Amino acid sequence: MTSEDPASPPTTAARYSVATEPERIRVLDWMREPATEHALTRRDRLRLLWERHAGKLLGGVGAVVALVVVAILGWSGFSAVQRIHNGEPLRPGLARSPSPAPRPVDESGNSLGPFVATPAEKYAVGEAAITLPAARAAAPFTAKQVADALAMVKQALVQGRLDVSMLLGKPDKFLALLAPEDRDHVRKEFAEGASLGYATRTDRDASPELEFRDGIRASGTVQYRSTVDRDGIRVLEISTRFIWVYSFDLPRPQAYPPGAELVTLRDEVVWHVPHPEDVRSTSRGLWVESADVTVLNATCPALRKGLIDLEVEPERRLPAAAPTGDIYGPGWRPGDGEEC
Repeated sequence: MTSEDPASPPTTAARYSVATEPERIRVLDWMREPATEHALTRRDRLRLLWERHAGKLLGGVGAVVALVVVAILGWSGFSAVQRIHNGEPLRPGLARSPSPAPRPVDESGNSLGPFVATPAEKYAVGEAAITLPAARAAAPFTAKQVADALAMVKQALVQGRLDVSMLLGKPDKFLALLAPEDRDHVRKEFAEGASLGYATRTDRDASPELEFRDGIRASGTVQYRSTVDRDGIRVLEISTRFIWVYSFDLPRPQAYPPGAELVTLRDEVVWHVPHPEDVRSTSRGLWVESADVTVLNATCPALRKGLIDLEVEPERRLPAAAPTGDIYGPGWRPGDGEEC
């Protein structure tokens, strides 16, 4: 930014023009008359004072205005820098969005894999992620009954979240694991699209498609206790809390931030196994007592049908809106997630 030197006087045009040739000066008649003095009024004195000092006054006022403008701009710049330094938005309601982390690529610019640079990178693959606790007696259930119940729950997790037939929309293997009297209710939930809390099905007509090559990553815990349900029946209650991460065949994934081709589900399912002495034979076995799920990066039309697909926003090249709670964080609560 440049400015003129205030000490240098402004250049102005010559006040009088100079004749190039002498010419006869003619005196007008009124100039021959004797001068007559007139008393100056207050208005005349002010006018003469203004004419004499107008240039200086205007220059002084201009200098003051310039100093004020420079001060305001300087303070605004300092204030903006200070707000940026403090992490504050530059104006109310306009926070700076953090830039997505760059995706790691190989020497040819290709993505190193769908899970790289995401929390799921460290998760186990498939069934290896389901680790059962030691089976101990929990009266009135024996250690063997506890072990059998845990084995049923593990199979339900495999068939519900990992099996290819379920992912392609066929829940028969999962339904066969349940107590006969619970199958009709769960089958109805599949038909109504209310099964996403315990089973993963994909929209087979959606694009991109589910990618099986890289496997399904998961992480979670399994706990159990002996309790009594609301009907007074003794049950072994098994609670499973897992994160399931599915990758989709997104074209040119290196153009997107890490995790853009991933759909993540986080669930909390309560399974009941009633004590065989308290129920009839058709009620013995595994029951789905309750289920909550959070989904990240799937579209609402798919979720309403109890399915998942991949949400892609080509213009922003970012995943869909984040859930209300961190799906990977320890503070996650059942139900924290996207709303449709």
